[in-house]
Amino acid sequence: MATEDRDRRFYQVIGESLSERIRAGEFSLGGRLPPERELAEAYNVGRTVIRDALVMLEVKGLVEIRQGSGIYVTRRAYEAVAPEDVTIEMRPPAGPFELLQARQWLESHMARLAALNATEADLAAIREACEDHRTAAWGEAKESMDIRFHMAIARAAQNSELTALVAQLWHRRDHNPMWRSLHGRIRDTTYRQRWVRDHEAIVAALTRRDPEAAYVAMWSHIENVKNFLMNAADVEDDATPVPLERKDQAS
Repeated sequence: MATEDRDRRFYQVIGESLSERIRAGEFSLGGRLPPERELAEAYNVGRTVIRDALVMLEVKGLVEIRQGSGIYVTRRAYEAVAPEDVTIEMRPPAGPFELLQARQWLESHMARLAALNATEADLAAIREACEDHRTAAWGEAKESMDIRFHMAIARAAQNSELTALVAQLWHRRDHNPMWRSLHGRIRDTTYRQRWVRDHEAIVAALTRRDPEAAYVAMWSHIENVKNFLMNAADVEDDATPVPLERKDQAS
């Protein structure tokens, strides 16, 4: 890859390359992309990089990932819209907490469905995404693994329309200037370990195939995110943010 490409995230470069190949007609509508292993060999990168690139395309609505079946090109990939999906971006941006409220409602129900409908391949993908998030370095890599974990659960619900809605919410979050502004004010990073524990609780409920526990675990996780960001948004406390762990111990 060129030097300027190496300065960016590998998965972004590969995702953009695959997007261009899709739009150029290399892969037919409804057709399958090459398997992860072949893509990793073709781009000379690890399979985790390919997976992140595919999640990026899924969030944009260009592909549909079906566990145990393959990666399929969607109709949206061939519609006459800009690469960043103008129909989504033309809508006024929602506030960060409005987005989180929407995600909390939808993803909690998706977790319930996943507990009922997930295949063994789905559960393996969720566990792997959870572990990769736990061990990822801080920063954008951790954020990428977080999206991968949540999208793996959405796919496990076995409803492509609802999965597309989850992907759209993540897409709107990542392109929301208010979200980026709020997230940029976070000084305390101890919350990341809390999210690891939250994810593990969700995985445990899904593994037991307990729909109500999965619903509660996901709802509680996003509630924790909301509470933490609410604290980060408090201007009076901005100079001396209270770590999440101390807050929990005090309650």
